[in-house]
Amino acid sequence: MEKSHNHTHGCTHCSCHNPVLDVLKEELFSAENLTKINPGSGKATHEKPQTLMISGGIIRPMIGGSTATVEAIGFADGKVVVTGEKKEVAKYMTKHHPKHQKKELTGTQTLLPGLIEPHVHMVPTAMMHGWLDLSPFEGQNLKSVYDLTSVGTMINNHIPKIPGAVILGRGLDPSLMPFEEVNGKKELITINNTVLDSINHDTPMMLLSASMHTLYLNTKALNYVFDHNTDIRDEYKTVDKYISETNGQLQEGLQMTPALKTVKLQIIAMSIEINRYLTDLFNTANSRGVTFMYDAGLNKGSETLLTKYFETHPELVRTGGAYLCSSQEDVDKLDHYKEPDHYKPVYNGHIKVVSDGSNQGLTGYQSAPYLCNPADNTGVFNFPQTGIPANTIPPGYNTLINTVVAVKGWPLMVHANGDQAVTFAINAYQRTLAQYRGPELRNRIEHCSLLTSDQITNMLQMGVSPSFLIGHVGYWGYAFKEVIFGEKAQMLDLCGSTLAAGMRITLHSDNEVSPLGPLRMMEQSITRIMEKNPKDIEVLNSAERITPEQALIAVTYDAAWQCYADKWVGSLNEGYFADFVILEQDPLSLNTPSLQYMKMRDIPVLETWVDGIPVYVNNKTAKEVTEKNVLFSDNV
Repeated sequence: MEKSHNHTHGCTHCSCHNPVLDVLKEELFSAENLTKINPGSGKATHEKPQTLMISGGIIRPMIGGSTATVEAIGFADGKVVVTGEKKEVAKYMTKHHPKHQKKELTGTQTLLPGLIEPHVHMVPTAMMHGWLDLSPFEGQNLKSVYDLTSVGTMINNHIPKIPGAVILGRGLDPSLMPFEEVNGKKELITINNTVLDSINHDTPMMLLSASMHTLYLNTKALNYVFDHNTDIRDEYKTVDKYISETNGQLQEGLQMTPALKTVKLQIIAMSIEINRYLTDLFNTANSRGVTFMYDAGLNKGSETLLTKYFETHPELVRTGGAYLCSSQEDVDKLDHYKEPDHYKPVYNGHIKVVSDGSNQGLTGYQSAPYLCNPADNTGVFNFPQTGIPANTIPPGYNTLINTVVAVKGWPLMVHANGDQAVTFAINAYQRTLAQYRGPELRNRIEHCSLLTSDQITNMLQMGVSPSFLIGHVGYWGYAFKEVIFGEKAQMLDLCGSTLAAGMRITLHSDNEVSPLGPLRMMEQSITRIMEKNPKDIEVLNSAERITPEQALIAVTYDAAWQCYADKWVGSLNEGYFADFVILEQDPLSLNTPSLQYMKMRDIPVLETWVDGIPVYVNNKTAKEVTEKNVLFSDNV
C-alpha cells in the first residue's frame, strides 16, 4: 500500500484520527461490547430542576455578549425565567414560583453562564484513561520536572503485573522536555527504540504521543509486533529490518495500526470501563466550571457510545460535535445539512476536515522548513496529489471542501496549524463560498495557529472564525520561539488582531492535548506568558494580549455561537438552560499580570449547575486570589 505521506520524526498534538479508535471501531462498538459498556436499559434517573432565585455577589449573565451585571436571576424548570433588579426578580418569582428557594452570594462570589469547551475529543480521551499517563501536565500546570528520567521512573513504577501484558502509555511529549544541544544548536529531544531501551528493555512498551499520531516502541515491543503480525513479517521480512527502518517511531495509522492490533484484546479490556472514564472526564469538566463540550471529531461509533451513555447517565455536561470526514468518499455520503433547531445530546453542528498535523510535533504544514531537525522538513499535508507542487493547493482538496460546503451545505471546521495549511484552508473557503448559495454558515478554522494580517482580512470577509488552541502560547510558546520557529512564533494565535478586525474568536483545549479549563485558557490569552521559560517571565507578542472581558466572551457567548448552541447556552437569557457556574472570585477583577498569571486558572469553582441541578459543589475551603510578590520582566 502506498503511504500518503512519510514522517521522519515524532509527531505530537495533531488531534486528528485516533489510531486506537480506528483499530477498535468494529470491536469496541459491537453489540456485545456496547452491552458490556452500557448494562441495563431505560433512561437515567434525573433530579428535578430546582426553582431558585440567586442574588448578591456579582452576576454576569452575558446577555448579548455584554459583561454587565444584574442584581438577581431566577431559574425554574431547568430554564432561566427572569433577570434584573433584585426587587423585580423577587416579585416575579413570588408571583409565578411562590415556593422558590433563595440563594445569596457573598462578597466576590460570581455567577456566570456555564463555561464552554468548543473543541475537545471526549471518547478518545475517555477510552485511553486507563493507559499510563506520561503527559507533561499536573492538573492545569506543567510539571516542574519533565524529562526522560522522570518519564522512565513513571514507566518502571507501573510495570504490568499481568504476564505478557504490554506497557501502554499515552501523552508522551518530547517538545516539552529540555532541549538537546546538537552541534551547538538547540534541538527537540528525539525518542526512539534505543532511548526507550535505556528506560526498560525487558518489558515491551508502546507509548502514544499526546496527538495519537506517533507510537513509540522499545526493541522488545518491536520484536513482539513482528512475531504477532503476519503483515509486518511479510512487509519487512526480518525483524532487524523492521527495527532499523522504523527506529521505534511508528507514524500515522499505516504504521501504528499493525502494532496496535497485536494488543487489541488488552486495549478492549482496558476500554470496557469507558463509561466510568467518561463520567470522570465530565466530573473534571464540572470542577472547572464547564457545562458544555463540543467534540471536534465524531464518528458513528463514538456518537453511538455517547448517545447510549446519556441514556443511562445524568447529563453532567451538554454535548455537540463535528462529524469527521477524511476522504471524498466520506463527504459524498453526507446528507444535506439541517441546522439544529432543538438541543439533544451529541447533536451534529459541523463537518471536520483535518488538513495537516501539529506545529510542536513538527507536522504542521509550513511554507518554509522548521528551524530544527530533521532538515528541510515542512510538515505534513493530509490531502496531497501526485504532481502538484508543495505550495499549490491540490484540486482534490478544493473539491472535498466544496462538496462539504457548497454541495451539501454543511458548516465546516478545518484543522490547520502550519502557515501553508492555513493558506490552503482560506483559499479553499474562498473558492467554495463563492459558489455557496445557502444561509450564512459558521465556518471555522481550528487552531489557526499562524496567521498574517491579510489572512485575517480574508477570513473576516468570508465570515470564517478561528478557534485558538491557546496552550500553543502558554505551554509551547517557549519551544516555538527558541527551537521550532524563531521569529515566526510571533504569528502564533493572533487573538488581539482578530478581535481588533471585528472577528469573533474562541479558545479551546483540544483535550487531551491540553488540560480542560476555560479559566486557564482565558489567563493564557490575557497574559501570553510562556510558562516553560526556565529563566524569566516573558510574553510572546504582547500586542496580541486580550482583555479579561474579551476572554470571558470567548469562552461563553461566542463559544456557544460558534458551536450552534447559542439558542440554549453561552448566556443566561430568559428561556435559556439553567446552566451556570459560581466562582469564588470574578475573573474580570484580576486586572494585572501579577494577579492573572498562574492564578486566574485557580479561581475556585464553588458550584456548577446544569439544567437547574448542581452537578459539582466544592466542599473545600476557597481562597481568594491575592497579589503576591511575582517579578515580571520588562517583556511583560
